[in-house]
Amino acid sequence: MSKFHYPDLQVCVLAAGRGKRMRSNLPKVLHKVLGRAMIDHILHTVESLRPKGIAVVTGHASEMVRAHVGQPVNLEWVIQDKQLGTGHAVKQCEQVICDVRDVLIVCGDTPLLQVETLDKLVREHRQAAADVTVLTANPANPFGYGRIVRDGDGRLSSIVEEKDASESERAITEVSSGIYCVRYEVLFDLLHAIGNRNAQGEYYLPDIVPLALDAGQRVEAVMMADADEMLGVNDRVHLAHVEDVMQKKIIEEWQRRGVTVEKPDTVRIEAGVSIGIDTVIQAGCYLIGSTTIGDECRIGPNAVLVDAWLDDRVNVYAFSHIQGAAVGSDSLVGPYARLRPEARLDEHVHIGNFVEIKKSVVGDGSKVNHLSYIGDSTIGTNCNIGAGTITCNYDGANKFVTEIGDNVFVGSDTQLVAPVRVGSDATIGAGSTITSDVPDGGLTLSERNAQKYVPGWKRPQKDKP
Repeated sequence: MSKFHYPDLQVCVLAAGRGKRMRSNLPKVLHKVLGRAMIDHILHTVESLRPKGIAVVTGHASEMVRAHVGQPVNLEWVIQDKQLGTGHAVKQCEQVICDVRDVLIVCGDTPLLQVETLDKLVREHRQAAADVTVLTANPANPFGYGRIVRDGDGRLSSIVEEKDASESERAITEVSSGIYCVRYEVLFDLLHAIGNRNAQGEYYLPDIVPLALDAGQRVEAVMMADADEMLGVNDRVHLAHVEDVMQKKIIEEWQRRGVTVEKPDTVRIEAGVSIGIDTVIQAGCYLIGSTTIGDECRIGPNAVLVDAWLDDRVNVYAFSHIQGAAVGSDSLVGPYARLRPEARLDEHVHIGNFVEIKKSVVGDGSKVNHLSYIGDSTIGTNCNIGAGTITCNYDGANKFVTEIGDNVFVGSDTQLVAPVRVGSDATIGAGSTITSDVPDGGLTLSERNAQKYVPGWKRPQKDKP
């Protein structure tokens, strides 16, 4: 459970924009950053404050956003039918917000925002007994942002937009992030007082600052420690940049937790991934979705893991692909192996090069080392499946199951035509095609034709041009 708790705080998430510059059929907040939609990142952050409630303002394609998020217990959906500016968006929340001390207003396209920064904003807002507090930043390049102008006492006196700023004001590096904490009792009075005399004819949330100052209300500014947190996404260039920033932070955090990441600039580790200590992630790896990796594992170069589960001390060799599969401790996978969804390897299993496992269980200590396909199967313990073995599980319309007992040896180039069962301790001769159940023990092989030699036979030749 989060260490934060604000039962008298309401959060308002602005997520109504279409994001025209994204040039997409998706609403902007559903575009993903390291495997999670931007709205998921921001909701995870604000939920960690444990507020009284969260109001999400949607507009364009609101049904898609709602379907993606679902219906958490403390979340209210608010519709902004016409996108008339950020001030107008917040005003739509008036009917769903009540009986709170403060309202925290955040943007749905700022996935780098951290809960510790929001906690600092709310705490300092309350310590100062402020009516309005603006979260500010000091970026390396303030171009395009509204400048924070402070008076001789260091208090905020105005926010000046880039286009309206004088030369001296443009030299100011402290800028507004667009994130506010506002006392509930004054918020909606200020919002109703905002005008729309501007080129866009819209109602802008920053306009509450001069209105509050004119009314003699206390306006404060709190600076975030890391200016990257305020980065928003307006197009796919921004999206890539934000993802790069987040990726660097995620990798550095895993490194501090005891994970070795070789060539980190070549590795992708998404936000939902979990990694144990003393695990090594080698160059070019992609760890995707909800992948979980145990302690002391080694993920070889260019391996791809998607929603995978690896227990401790698993070694995944180069260029292997594991998706929706589980691998038991002390197992080896690859190189060039593929584990498809619902594959499950127990402990000490060896899956070798160019082996594909699909919807199958491979028991403790068993080996499938070379050029084999195992589908819809159950393999017992301590089995050895020879090179080129195929479980023929599909007849063109239906899937059938192959069952292999314990301590079974299957010779190379064997076809097991499902449905079929191989008993424990059985041996299957190389090159066999097995169409009937095999009893426990003994040797089973299909009839082989006598070897024949044809003297003088010539291979066909291609016609020469």
